[in-house]
Amino acid sequence: MVSRVGWAWLLLPLPAVIAAFLYSGWVFGSYFWGYLGLMQVWTLAFIIGFGLLTATMPRSSVRLLTSHSRSDVRWDCILLILGALAIGAVFYDRYFIRGIDYFSVGIARAREQLNQGSYQSSVFSVFGNFFLYCYVFPLVRSILFWEERRLGVHFFIIAVVVIELIGVSVLMGGRTALLLLITFGLGSFVARRTLCKPYRPLSLTYSRLLLISLVSLIAFGFFFALRSHAFGDSDSFSYFLNICGHLTTGAALECDFGAQSGAGKDAVNYLHLVLLYGTHGTWMTEDIVGAHWAGGWITPQGLYSLVFSRFGLDQPQAAYGGYFIPAPGALLNDFGLWGVVLFALAFGAFAGVLAQRQSLGQTNLATYVLVFAATFWFLSFLIFPTNIPGFVITAVLGLFLWIAHLCITNIASLFTNRHP
Repeated sequence: MVSRVGWAWLLLPLPAVIAAFLYSGWVFGSYFWGYLGLMQVWTLAFIIGFGLLTATMPRSSVRLLTSHSRSDVRWDCILLILGALAIGAVFYDRYFIRGIDYFSVGIARAREQLNQGSYQSSVFSVFGNFFLYCYVFPLVRSILFWEERRLGVHFFIIAVVVIELIGVSVLMGGRTALLLLITFGLGSFVARRTLCKPYRPLSLTYSRLLLISLVSLIAFGFFFALRSHAFGDSDSFSYFLNICGHLTTGAALECDFGAQSGAGKDAVNYLHLVLLYGTHGTWMTEDIVGAHWAGGWITPQGLYSLVFSRFGLDQPQAAYGGYFIPAPGALLNDFGLWGVVLFALAFGAFAGVLAQRQSLGQTNLATYVLVFAATFWFLSFLIFPTNIPGFVITAVLGLFLWIAHLCITNIASLFTNRHP
């Protein structure tokens, strides 16, 4: 029997892992073999778990079935309006209630003021932060239903999504919103494949994907430039030395590869900062591989700050606070090698169950859960995903929206049946 579920996405992160390994080895003159080996163990265990449930699945010849309500753009418009209201609520809370003047201090300094201040949550903050990432779901649905919609509809949705992404990025003062949007887009490609569609829409050519990647890279670098000027460090080389030194604290690595002069020195230094932020998990994971225990926990910190702290539970002793530790490294620190293997096997099997539920090629709850599972998989090579508050909030928001959708449609159905 031949699996109808594409396997290419399982290996997609490996080129990024190898690139991180080679880049860090090139700039520091030291190669982190423990990191590379652990990532391969993580990938292999996930593939085995996934394959146990999908390798014997027959190739489906069932044509994709998509109901009008699932491809209807009205739900997307509602979510985009809700997201715009959330952005407005967060801005009102921070600008008018907390007194953070984005227009005079800038994005980066505003974020610093927010982190340093002690504020009481208002109803605007609660509403805004919960619905802030609503724009993710119209993007996911647009990718899933690309063939069922007109090009003009896609252009409208993506344009509004980009506008709201910019708004969220300005309010949050960071790169997380862009990172989440990219990985959710990749997760949507995976879900398309399980719906008997090609990974990418045919109109989304490789050249356009390359252009999107370049724009995203420039956007990440732009945030570093903003933070550099916001904190009075207008020289990009000086800022590079500052951030690189922070990321390599205790690692005995020399930050001697920045550009001190030249017409393109700013571009070179900010590009290095983007790559350093994306790859600093290599030497930190290497440290965990060698030490096995860093004296604190990594995996529960995000859930504690968002959930457990609100119930008065004591915070577990933290390790590597403020750094991106890949999921295998975090699990190795907290639960050992068997914890890494068993978690990857279980998570791979879970993803396999979701893929198996798509055997009829119909969109349902499993489709959207698979998007989140694939997004979790891609993010895991950078950080343990539950340590990204935006990912956790988006997951809870997705569950809330699904329940709300069921309630509304069932009530509407009952009303229609009673009053035809």
